[in-house]
Amino acid sequence: MNFGLFLLLNAVLLIRPEELFPAIAGLRLYLIVIVPCLLTSLPRLVELLSPSSLRDRPVAVCVLLFFAATLVSLCVQGRVNEAFTEFGPEFGKVILYYFLLLAVVDTPERYRAFAAALILLIGVLTGIALAQQYGLTQFDNITPCLQVAMDPETGESYTFPRLVSTGIFNDPNDLCLVLGLGIWCCIYCGSTNSFGLVGWAFWLLPVPLYVFALLETHSRGGLMGVLAGGAAYLYSRFGGPKAFPLAIAGIAVALAAIGGRQGNIGGGGTAHERLMMWADGLGNLFAQKTHLLTGLGVGFMVEEHGLVAHNSFVQAYVEQGILGGGSFLAAFILGLWLTDRLGRGVPAPDWAVQARPFAFAAVAGYAMGCYSLTRNFVVPTYLTLGLASVLLDAAAPTLPEKYQVSGRWFGWLFLFGIVGLVFIKLATQVLGMAGV
Repeated sequence: MNFGLFLLLNAVLLIRPEELFPAIAGLRLYLIVIVPCLLTSLPRLVELLSPSSLRDRPVAVCVLLFFAATLVSLCVQGRVNEAFTEFGPEFGKVILYYFLLLAVVDTPERYRAFAAALILLIGVLTGIALAQQYGLTQFDNITPCLQVAMDPETGESYTFPRLVSTGIFNDPNDLCLVLGLGIWCCIYCGSTNSFGLVGWAFWLLPVPLYVFALLETHSRGGLMGVLAGGAAYLYSRFGGPKAFPLAIAGIAVALAAIGGRQGNIGGGGTAHERLMMWADGLGNLFAQKTHLLTGLGVGFMVEEHGLVAHNSFVQAYVEQGILGGGSFLAAFILGLWLTDRLGRGVPAPDWAVQARPFAFAAVAGYAMGCYSLTRNFVVPTYLTLGLASVLLDAAAPTLPEKYQVSGRWFGWLFLFGIVGLVFIKLATQVLGMAGV
C-alpha cells in the first residue's frame, strides 16, 4: 500500500494537478497523500533515521547535514523564525521525500517499477509541455519562456520560445534535466526487461519524444547534464578504456548535430556572466571570514546580485558555508563513488550491480546540470540522489568499515568541505583568466 501511495505522491509533486486545474485548487492533495504514506512507512523511516542505520548510509548523512547546515546558516544570520517556521519546514518536506524514497522503494521489483513510473510521469510532463507550446492546450499556470537572441549575420535581435511544463518544470533547464532522467530510466528498464528486443523496443519508445523535447528547451546546462550522463553510463557499463573514445565521439557528434545556441557550450555570453557571478559570490564569502563555516544565509545571492548563482555547488558554499557546501558536494561525490564501487569492492546483490550504470549516469548527469543551474532545494535533486541511495541501501548490511560513518569520517568530511571550496574558488579564477 505504501508503494502505491508513494507513486501517487510523485505524481502530485511532479505534475502539480492543483496548479494545472484551478477548479481543484485548495484540495491539498499533497497532504492527503503524504499523511497515509508516512503512516504506512513510519516503522521503516524510524529505522532508517536511527544512528546505527545512518552509520551505513553516508550519502543520507550528507543530506541530513546539508539540511542542518541550512538551518544553522539562517540562525547565524538572525533569521531564526524563518529557519523554523518558514524556509526550514518547506525544505524539510523535500528531505522527508528523500527518506520516504529509501523507506518505500526497498526491493528490486519496486525499484524497477519506480523507474517505469518515472517514465510515465515524465511522459505526462512532456505531453503537457508540447501541447502548450503548440497551442493544443492552454494552462494559465504555465508561463511561456521567450529567449532573446542575436542573429550573427544580420545583427538583429529575435525571440524564440523555450519548452516549459508545469510546476517546478516551468523552467526549460529543470525540464531538460528531468528529460535526461527519463532517458536513463528508459535505458534501465530496457536493459532489465525479460522480452529481448521486443522489450527493448517498447521501453525505448519514449526516447525520441524526450530527445525532441530536450532540444526544444534550448537548455545548454541541461544538455551538458545529458551528455555527461551518457559518458558516465558508458564508463560504468564498459569501463574507462572502452568508454572514453565512445564518449568523446558521441559528444562531438551530438554537439555538431544540435548546433545553434544549445550546441554552443563554450565560453562567452551568459556563461561568462555566470562565471563572474560565481566569482562575486565566493568573493563575498571570503570577505566575511567569520561566516566561512556557516555561509551568508539562504537567499544571499538573490539579495546581493538579483539572481541565483546558476551553480548549485557555488550557491551552497556561499549561502551555507563550508558545512553546507561541503555536505552538498559530498552527497554527489559519495553517491557517485560508492555507486561505482558496487560489485567492485562494495558487496551488493546482483540486481543492484545491474542497476549501477543507470544510477551512476543519473547522478553524474544531474551533478553536471547542477554545475550550471541552482537546484539545491527541489525534489528532483533528492529524487536523483535517492536512486543511487536505494542501491547503496541494498549494500548497507555488508558495507566495508572504511566507508561507514564514524568520528574519523566526519573529520574527513570537514576536510573535504575545505578542499572543495578551495578547488571551486581556484577553478573559477582559472576559467575567468582563460576567458570563459
